[in-house]
Amino acid sequence: MTALISHKLQEAVFALLSADTTLGLKVTGIYDQPPQNAQYPYVSMGDTAIQTADLKDRAGTRVSFDIAVWSNEPSQMETKELMADVDAVLHQSSPQVSGFDLLNIRLLSANVVRQYSDIGGLYRGRLNYSALVYGLG
Repeated sequence: MTALISHKLQEAVFALLSADTTLGLKVTGIYDQPPQNAQYPYVSMGDTAIQTADLKDRAGTRVSFDIAVWSNEPSQMETKELMADVDAVLHQSSPQVSGFDLLNIRLLSANVVRQYSDIGGLYRGRLNYSALVYGLG
């Protein structure tokens, strides 16, 4: 169940973020893997970790996943504002995941780091979420 639910949860989270008009007006794209020529700012899916969370009567999985926000603005403000927009979409959400019972998504941590590249300074915001998912039946 774990590999399948990780994939299905990512699809559901991606759909939630892509459907949000507020976020959509502020970013150039929402990507699983950003293209090499992606324009800033954008949101991308990050690392995923899974662990067993079985109960006596059904199989369960805890999925931790990252959402990254990228900006090339000279200050952190755009990154932080976009992180707030992402969290407004995902905070306590329970998207439909076919064949599974998803408990709400919770923010575990968030941070912003400055990274340097050949195009200058970039800010990367990282939001780490956790979702508890059980198989139906």
